[in-house]
Amino acid sequence: MEFSATVTTVTREAIVKKVFDTVLEGNVGLLRFLGNAQTWGSGYKKEVIIKYTKSTTGGIVPVGGTLDTDRQSTRVKMSFEPQRIHKPVVIDDIEKTVNEGDQRILELLATEMDSIAQDLSDDLGGYFYGGTGAGSGASSFDSIYNAADDATNFSTYGTLARATYTTLKGYYAASIGALELSDMSTAWNGVTYGSFKPSVALTTPTIWTAYEGQLQPTVRAGYQMSGYPQVTRTGQISSRDALRGDTGFDALWYRGTPIVADDKATAQKMFVLDEKAVGFYGIDLSGYQKFNTSEGNIEGAQAIPIPRGFNWSGLMRSSQQPAEVGHLYYVGNFIATDPRRQGQMTGITG
Repeated sequence: MEFSATVTTVTREAIVKKVFDTVLEGNVGLLRFLGNAQTWGSGYKKEVIIKYTKSTTGGIVPVGGTLDTDRQSTRVKMSFEPQRIHKPVVIDDIEKTVNEGDQRILELLATEMDSIAQDLSDDLGGYFYGGTGAGSGASSFDSIYNAADDATNFSTYGTLARATYTTLKGYYAASIGALELSDMSTAWNGVTYGSFKPSVALTTPTIWTAYEGQLQPTVRAGYQMSGYPQVTRTGQISSRDALRGDTGFDALWYRGTPIVADDKATAQKMFVLDEKAVGFYGIDLSGYQKFNTSEGNIEGAQAIPIPRGFNWSGLMRSSQQPAEVGHLYYVGNFIATDPRRQGQMTGITG
């Protein structure tokens, strides 16, 4: 309906006091990693000591025999560099001033910081699934992509050659085609070592639905009628009712491992991960500030907790424009301390 100027000149529009995000998508894997981020510590590199071979010295000593006293090297160090990604927050002086009046709907600075922080996390989520590492010829975060590889795409990991140190090879299956339970069994076996088992599997909504189709009709009906179990950024909840306000994502299960659909996941892939052996190591910059983004101003995007490695410079006066400028950063890297416990299936068509 089109109103005349008789009404529009004396009546304000009704504006909902919230921004609705129609751009960003879910970022489940990244939220879990950031929610359990670890401290980088000191040092310009993160070095991880691994045992890559079993000692073959020693053995049975007969009467009058000679002891084997040879020393054998069984350990070596992987090496990772921190990376830094940023986005600016720019607040023009006049915009800040007019936003302080009675006509303000949302606080400009708070809303802009929330929005930019979520955009930055979305960028980091791209590296989480597709980062190639600093050794690729260009600066990049490492990722689950190069961690869960058997040298097909990445001949080195943590600066070490996988051909030499074969225990750095993750599970990698190419050209899966239509997803079968036998494919998943092989993948789970490929990343399970003793009591170490995968803790989460991340895939696209399309593949998640395809796996649901593999379940028995009675099991599918049970999930759909009673609700899917929920996976949060820090754990699993048996039902949606138990979340008590926390953010959760629908999960299906295979061998006790939650399988979660992530909109940021790489097409035609499923990553099978042991989160005890892969994570985000963050660096908190000296003199920088921390803040929580808010779900109160922006509807749709996930609120970002304060993880290690998330830094805010504070606002500074710009020398090139009448504005204040601040910078948001993520600093650190994604590191797998045991790549053989990480895997991926690729080329899944449905």
